[in-house]
Amino acid sequence: MNKLKTLFNTEVIAWLKLCMKGKWSALTVIILLNVILSLGGAAQAIVSKQVIDHAVNDSLKQSAMYAVSFALIMIAQLVLSSLLTLRTVKLKEAMNNDLQRNFMDRLYKTEWKAVGRYHSGDLLTHLTSDVASVTDGLIATLPGILSLVVQFATAFLTLLYFDKTLALFAFLLGPVSVVISWFIGRKLKKMQHQIQAAESRYRSLLHECIQNFLIVKTFEHEDDSLQKVRGAQQNRLFWVLKRTRFNVAADLTMGTGYRLGFFLAFIWGAYRISTGAASFGMFTAFLQLVGQIQGPLEGLARSFPILIAMVTSAERLIVFQQLTPENKKAIPPMPADRVTGLRLDHVAYSYEPGKPILTDASLTIQPGELIALIGTSGEGKTTLLRLLLALIKPSHGDISLTALGRERIALSADTRPYFSYVPQGNTLFSGTIADNLKIGHPSATEKEMNDALEAACARSFVEKLPEGLHTVIGEHGSGLSEGQAQRIAIARALLRPAPILLLDEATSALDMDTEWAVLQNIRSFQPRRTCIAITHRLSVFDVCDHIYRLSEGRLYREQKELAVRSE
Repeated sequence: MNKLKTLFNTEVIAWLKLCMKGKWSALTVIILLNVILSLGGAAQAIVSKQVIDHAVNDSLKQSAMYAVSFALIMIAQLVLSSLLTLRTVKLKEAMNNDLQRNFMDRLYKTEWKAVGRYHSGDLLTHLTSDVASVTDGLIATLPGILSLVVQFATAFLTLLYFDKTLALFAFLLGPVSVVISWFIGRKLKKMQHQIQAAESRYRSLLHECIQNFLIVKTFEHEDDSLQKVRGAQQNRLFWVLKRTRFNVAADLTMGTGYRLGFFLAFIWGAYRISTGAASFGMFTAFLQLVGQIQGPLEGLARSFPILIAMVTSAERLIVFQQLTPENKKAIPPMPADRVTGLRLDHVAYSYEPGKPILTDASLTIQPGELIALIGTSGEGKTTLLRLLLALIKPSHGDISLTALGRERIALSADTRPYFSYVPQGNTLFSGTIADNLKIGHPSATEKEMNDALEAACARSFVEKLPEGLHTVIGEHGSGLSEGQAQRIAIARALLRPAPILLLDEATSALDMDTEWAVLQNIRSFQPRRTCIAITHRLSVFDVCDHIYRLSEGRLYREQKELAVRSE
């Protein structure tokens, strides 16, 4: 019992029940279809006995009637089997979609830093392999086990009625095999964890190789990359083969018992015919019933590793349920189109203990100002933007929103709607340009999108594309230049009805004239925005109201002339 509790703990059972919420009726139909098909096997054996016995006794009319019944049972089983397949696939897909959607929802509601600890390949393994394992276990394996139990009980009782000795032969070593399956379950569970971990590492490596395809080619890193892939494959293969060898050894042990039982039943049945104690029809029924007794026992033993895989994957998915969610609470609503300022008071932050990024950063930005944030790489400029977006929390100090006639509001996940963000790098999705723009404002009209493109100096080149706004671009904006992709990202940010705009090197790929025009347009774009732009470009400074340098964890206001000379 202690082993059972270890393998199937209450937390896993409770989580699996939660997964089945709203799906019990569909699962019940699947179970009933499985049970009916199982009962049909015993009925088919009994009817086949009558067909043969009546044929041997020259009762052809009776034999024909039972033959028709036999055919009807087969047709019914075929129809029910097809219906079972359709029902099972439909429920599996529904559960698979729900689990994946719930997993993604949990990730989105979790603190950014907590999710950032996981590699994207590992997350994809959870979304695909682990979710599929749980779905298969719940929708296919568990109903199948109930079906096997019914099939075994029906066949055993039927055979017991005809011949007690034969029933015992058929049952031989069955319980022992099932006990062996339970005994090996703990080791299988450990192996499954190792296999899923190896799968995660393998997918993570493949994902990075594909994502960095350009770097691999230009640095001629193909051979080294393939060598790493080969190493990950070998590690994954090691654990898969280890589990397979273990399963094969267990199957061989259990299979020997099953075949021995069937052999003894066959010999006993032949002996009964030779003594006249059994008919040919009875012997035929015996062989079918023996198979329907030992088949379920063997099926139960083979189902156990699948259940172990389900429990293992469930435990891996449950870990994400325990990640710290973002602390959201009600705050006074602030109109999104209202010009808003920011205030930082002695803010400190460190990713690791003893290694501070910000030590004592203070800053006041008036509503509608455009601020340039400069500093050498690694000083914490992007970290500061993450703090403003409440993706991370300051270890010390306060950050708040300010507006005329309003109380200061402390930053949290609830204040994120008041920020629009253009991060570093290419952040476009595959799809149309309009699809990408509507991420900023899902209900944006075509005019609003064109206005935002105009402000980002992107409308002219978008209109020249084959389908304009509806031109399809590839992953990461494939088909566009880096500068074009940046301008679409800026337009997306301008579409978002947020009073504060954060630009993280958002104009780095633009020429000086275009960059100047974009920033001037941002200043005049309506409704007005408060803007913080991380930059290293001197041309930005003349457009900005103030320049702040981040150095040694502190913010220093600089004169434009001094900033230009220092840069």
